[in-house]
Amino acid sequence: MIQELEDILKYMRPAFSRKAAYFWFVIVFVGFILRTDTFGVSSIVRALTLDPAHYPSLLHFFHSTAWTAEGLMSIWWRRIGLNDNALFVEERVVLVGDHTKTPKDGRKMPAVTTMHQDSETGSKPSFFRGHHWGCVGVVTKACGRFFAIPLWATIQEGMKGIDKSRDIPKTIQLVQMAQRISQTMEHDSFLVLDAYFSVGSVFEEAAKVLHEGKQSVHILTRAKKNITAYHQVSEPQTPKRGRKKKYGKKIRLMQLFDSKAKRYKLQTVDARIYDKSERIRTLVLDLVWKPTKGVLRFILVESSRGRMILITSDMELQPVTAVELYCRRVTIETMFDVLKNTLGGLEYHFWSSYLTAASRTPRKNKNNPQVSIKPESTVRTLEAMEKFVNVQLLVLGTLQLIATLYPLEVMAKARCWLRTQTSKTPSEFVTRMALANCIKVNLGGFAKDWITALIQARQEYTGDQADYSKVA
Repeated sequence: MIQELEDILKYMRPAFSRKAAYFWFVIVFVGFILRTDTFGVSSIVRALTLDPAHYPSLLHFFHSTAWTAEGLMSIWWRRIGLNDNALFVEERVVLVGDHTKTPKDGRKMPAVTTMHQDSETGSKPSFFRGHHWGCVGVVTKACGRFFAIPLWATIQEGMKGIDKSRDIPKTIQLVQMAQRISQTMEHDSFLVLDAYFSVGSVFEEAAKVLHEGKQSVHILTRAKKNITAYHQVSEPQTPKRGRKKKYGKKIRLMQLFDSKAKRYKLQTVDARIYDKSERIRTLVLDLVWKPTKGVLRFILVESSRGRMILITSDMELQPVTAVELYCRRVTIETMFDVLKNTLGGLEYHFWSSYLTAASRTPRKNKNNPQVSIKPESTVRTLEAMEKFVNVQLLVLGTLQLIATLYPLEVMAKARCWLRTQTSKTPSEFVTRMALANCIKVNLGGFAKDWITALIQARQEYTGDQADYSKVA
C-alpha cells in the first residue's frame, strides 16, 4: 500500500514547476489522510505534528503559482486512463457529472452566492449562502462493485466580477470539463447527467467538438416529465409554395406510455436495474427537439422503479445499454457523500482581504456586488479553494485504487471492527484507516522512505533554510 502511494505521488511530480511546492504537496496529501478533524489547513499541522511556524507555508502552497488545479488533475487523468478497471461502453469511457452545494458564510470569501436547496429533507434551509461546485468522475468497476473515481471539480457560480472567462452557464461548464478530460485521456466518452442538464445548450456544446474532429463526448441525460418533441418532416412528393416545415407532429412523450397506437407500442426486454435483473418496457424514438433544432434519440423506459425518459446524442445507442448506463449515475452521489462526510473535503477556509464584505441579506447583494481592489489576488484565493478540494479528490481516488488493488491487506491493516460488512471491497473509510496506520508506524519508527523523511524534516523548525538533503 505504501509503495502504491509513493508511485502515485511520484507520478504527480510534473505538475509542479518548483521542487519546494512538490514537497509541500506530499505533506498536504499525507496530512489529509491522517487528520482527524476538518478545520481547514490547521488540521494538517495537528495531524503531522508539524512545527506551527510552517502554517504560513501551507497557506502559501495553496496560493502558489507553481501549480494549478487543472494541471495537477490532468496528470491524474492520464494515470486513470491507464487503469484497466475504467468502464467502457462501445469503446467510450463512461463519465458522470453533477453539481453539489456547500454552505459558506464568509463575508469576504469569493464566489459565495445565495442558493436554493432542492433537497426534500426538512432539516435543511430553503435558501443559504455558499459555493456551487461542478464535478466530473469516471465510472470504474472492480471486485464486482461500481464506483466513481473523481477527476476534477471547479466552482461554477458567482464568477461575475471575479473571473469573466468562467462567467458562463454552469451546465455548459460541466460539458467543457468532460471534453478536456476526454481529450487528455485520448478516449471518446459518454457523459451521464441528471434531468437538470436536459437543456439545449448542453447538447449544442457537445455537438461542437463532433464537427472539430477531436475526442467527442456523447450526452446521456434523463428528461423532464413535461418534455415534448416533434416528428421529422418528410419531403413532399410534389413541391409546394412557401417555406418548408421544420417540425412535424408534436408529441408529449410521457403520454406515450398509455398510448394504444401500434407505432408507440413498448417492447419488453431484460435489463439490469441497479445490479438486479428484471423485465422492463422500452420504446426508442428519433425525434426533433426544439431547443437544439436537431434530431436526438429519446428512450422511454418503464421499470419497477417507475417511468422515465432518457435523451442521448448517440443515435445508435440501444435502450438496454442506455438504461444500464444511467443506473451508474448514482455513483457520483456516493462520491460526494464520501468527499463531504468522510474526508471533509469541502471544509476549507480561504478569504480575500481585498474583497469588499458581502451582506448576509440576499437582496442587498444584488444592488451592491462585491468588488476587489486587487482582482488578481482575489482570483488566487478562488484558485486556492479549488486546489484544496482537488487535492482532496486525489486523496479519495488514491484510496479507491488501493482498496481495489489490495483488499485483503487493507482489511488486515485497518484493524477496524465492522458490524456489517457489505462488500468484499473495503470502503474509503476503512482504506483510509489502514493507510493511516501504516504511515503512523513509519513516522513513529525507523522507516527510511522518502515520505517519512520529508515529514520528519518539517516536524522540527529549521529556520528559513529547509533541509532537503534526506529526500532530494
